[in-house]
Amino acid sequence: MKYLPSAKKTPALVESGPNDSTFTVYSSMSKTLTDFSLTDTSLLGIHQYKQPEGLYEVYRMFHATDSTVLGLKSIDPNRLVEISLKDGKRVAGYGTWEKIPDADHLIDYSDPIINYHLGQINKGWFKANRKLGLFVTAGVYRDKIEIFDYNDKKFTIVEGPRVELPKFEIVQGGANSSVIFDIENKYGHRDIYIDEKYIYNLYGGFNEQEIFETNEVAKTIYILTHSGDVVGKLNLDISIRGLVVDSNLKKIYGITTDEDPGIAVFELPEEFL
Repeated sequence: MKYLPSAKKTPALVESGPNDSTFTVYSSMSKTLTDFSLTDTSLLGIHQYKQPEGLYEVYRMFHATDSTVLGLKSIDPNRLVEISLKDGKRVAGYGTWEKIPDADHLIDYSDPIINYHLGQINKGWFKANRKLGLFVTAGVYRDKIEIFDYNDKKFTIVEGPRVELPKFEIVQGGANSSVIFDIENKYGHRDIYIDEKYIYNLYGGFNEQEIFETNEVAKTIYILTHSGDVVGKLNLDISIRGLVVDSNLKKIYGITTDEDPGIAVFELPEEFL
């Protein structure tokens, strides 16, 4: 392992562009999406478009096609929604929220705001591989990974390593109610990266107190196939938050969580190349 200098600022979203020589940046401040060219050294975008009004409730999103995005809405009956970039109108919704096992005493399924509660309980990291058409949600509170294949519009659900439900309660606050998790709960999945062959899942297992005392956020990477089979587990010698994998260089990159954060570089085992 070695270190590279840390980055000071990051945009709200960065994803691969419509072709291999471009990438797209989303600015939550200016509400714009801008395409950049990797071969253009002027630092200026080659194409920019304003976020349509229909996207304001979508808090995580990636391009599904050149003209639509797929994302998570704060309150919606569907796990994922597809929105047109032209007019902000809803194109489709995919996957409906299911009842949570053994939680009927905690959740009022007749409450009109139930979709908000279910969204919060299943909240997590959302990443995509635009080229492959794969969109993955990994729960930060609940150990659950949802792999959505845009090509056939199907979900694959992977539960674990913990199967028990995290402790929570639904608290009323004025006219609204929210899901409040027990502070002793350990966080689950911390990040996701999708490459041509595998899904790399950064896993935590530390609660707020442990993170505060040790600065350790995540030291485990599970490796899954695109169909959801777990085929490997890597135990790291240092804690990271966020990861990127470069199979060509045989490297895994992660942002360290120590007092002076940098970028840690790990060797990718040969069996996953």
